[in-house]
Amino acid sequence: MLRAPLMFISLMTMYMSIATFLVIGLSSIFKNSLITNTFAQKVNTSITYPEVNASITTPYPKAFEETYADSILDFIVLGDWGFNRKGTGEKHGDQVHVAFAMDSWAKRYNTNFIINVGDSFYKNSKSDHQGVESVDDPKWKTNWIDVYKGKLSEMPWYSVAGNHDWYNNVTAQVDYYWSKNNRFFLPSLFYVRISVFGPEKTKVAWLHIDTNIFYYKYEDLTNKNLLKSNLQNFDVHTSKAIESKLKWIEENLALQKDAKWIFVVGHHPLIGDCVKYQHMSRLLSLFEMYRVTAYFAGHSHVLEYQYPKPSSPVAIFTSGAGSRSSSGCPGKDWGMPVGTLGFLHVKIESNSDEMSFEFVDATTYKAKVVFQGKVNSTSIWYPKAK
Repeated sequence: MLRAPLMFISLMTMYMSIATFLVIGLSSIFKNSLITNTFAQKVNTSITYPEVNASITTPYPKAFEETYADSILDFIVLGDWGFNRKGTGEKHGDQVHVAFAMDSWAKRYNTNFIINVGDSFYKNSKSDHQGVESVDDPKWKTNWIDVYKGKLSEMPWYSVAGNHDWYNNVTAQVDYYWSKNNRFFLPSLFYVRISVFGPEKTKVAWLHIDTNIFYYKYEDLTNKNLLKSNLQNFDVHTSKAIESKLKWIEENLALQKDAKWIFVVGHHPLIGDCVKYQHMSRLLSLFEMYRVTAYFAGHSHVLEYQYPKPSSPVAIFTSGAGSRSSSGCPGKDWGMPVGTLGFLHVKIESNSDEMSFEFVDATTYKAKVVFQGKVNSTSIWYPKAK
């Protein structure tokens, strides 16, 4: 039996296959809908969302909730995976090697879901394009559905957008969730999830954020790709817009003090030699203030584990080696050698104050664990909520 989370679709979609919720262009609309579980298992209560007229950069107005009966929450963190180019004489590209290992791990540990930290679709050839152009782009099938098979095709991919996703029609990735396949979970570029699992009803809070507006200095961007123009079109390049998003992040972190675990998911790293700090340092300050357990990111094509400083409660994980590898940004704590491909595997037991993690080297079909560790929960740093 699948350990499936609450996935959300409208009753219209459930009962009338011809009806879908479309999020169109720059004027995406969150419809007034009754949200239920597509997998029809371990259903909590349905959630009715208010109607909100907004672009995809508007944070989703309510937290998504999911429940798991089992006492272990298991997930894989994967980033920068959409590069499916094969070398001369190779039957499969690097992306397939990683996908094969992920499926093996998912079956072995009964993994619940994938945390997708972005850069989901790269330009794979001279005739190809960055990102996706629409919800019907062939790359949805060739770079995602046809690659991540088996157990990986049965679970949700909780996603954020990377810079390569912004280089084309980032709206199409949100549209795809609403109108095509909500297993690619991206209802907005900013959203909150609550996972409750085990007999203890252990609470895990997740903030999924778009870091493209915080990482780059807009004035320094060139017009060689669509990132600069897209940021301008969505009006998220201004100081006012950035402050608004920082306020939303702080407000939603403050709401999660009763969570045993608080995780933030973004695309860009917070620390390391490659960070274009801009407003990323302000994010780190917020995470430390509200005792975030861990921040998961990609962008640098490495596997890396760091702490900003010894006294910081925030563990920083970079898992950006899903299909490409590079020298990246060496960290002071631990990082894989150049050229390594792979992913991060995380396991949390409901009655434990520690989460276990391991980095998996999947450069070849003989995948192996290359680093293991444990991280203390948010409850270690916060007094228990009354």
